[in-house]
Amino acid sequence: MENNKKYVELLWADKYDKFKKGERVLTEKPNLPFQVVETINKPRIKGGIIASLFPEDEWPKDYPKDWKNLLIWGDNKLIMSSFVKQGWAGKINLIYIDPPFFTGADFTVRTKIGDEQIEKEPSIIEERAYKDTWSDGIASYLKYMYERLVLMRELLAENGTIYVHLDWHVGHYVKVMMDEIFGYENFLNELIWKYFGPTSTADNFPRKHDYILFYAKNADNHIFNAEATLTEYDEKAIRRYDKVDEIGRRFKYYYEKDGTIRKAYLKAGKPTEVFYIPFVQGTADERLAFDTQKPEA
Repeated sequence: MENNKKYVELLWADKYDKFKKGERVLTEKPNLPFQVVETINKPRIKGGIIASLFPEDEWPKDYPKDWKNLLIWGDNKLIMSSFVKQGWAGKINLIYIDPPFFTGADFTVRTKIGDEQIEKEPSIIEERAYKDTWSDGIASYLKYMYERLVLMRELLAENGTIYVHLDWHVGHYVKVMMDEIFGYENFLNELIWKYFGPTSTADNFPRKHDYILFYAKNADNHIFNAEATLTEYDEKAIRRYDKVDEIGRRFKYYYEKDGTIRKAYLKAGKPTEVFYIPFVQGTADERLAFDTQKPEA
């Protein structure tokens, strides 16, 4: 790549750990065993058998029967490197990540028992995952992201895609980094999540959106299910259907002749790269009091 005059690379302190045969490489990939802690099935029917939560007859053909909605606890760099060692390179069709945003915020897990608020002492892994602080500044954040994105590209199938959820803090750095790892030509789009709410900004435009970088392993051969995306509306429709429900659908109220209030939903349109979805309000049913919780929509 270094002989390609069109190639651009983002550098930071200690980006590469060592040299091997004249090539810059990352640290070695460990292969760690996974320990099963709990398996969730459907409740046993009286006098019957335990039914699998995900019936095998509904699973894709030739897909491993022991690979169903695994929830894995641990450092994702170690987990992904183990996946590579265990033969999963090039077999993951879609990856979505919502990494730390380099905000400097402390997302310590807090909960309430009765009227008393309890702060959970974080484990070493949780300390790294949920405290959005970086001792060596942005260089340590970029190294953290680079090591993981390289592994994700290795795991991604040839027709696979990856979505990386970020905001204004470091999104521009990660975009350049992903151009290096995945290739500038494999950048597909930047999706905007626009949300609303009060702002105290008096000397700037409000920061009321996140964005999601959308890349393919191979832009000429990737899976995209348009019917699964949100919809695009023109300005006239937005003015008329000015309400948004908890899953992002636009609607308006109207009155029946008998005075009954009804909802009319705006019919689906084209896929859009701008999502108008409210963030999770403090009073929302889905609110779990997790600082960086994203709405289900």
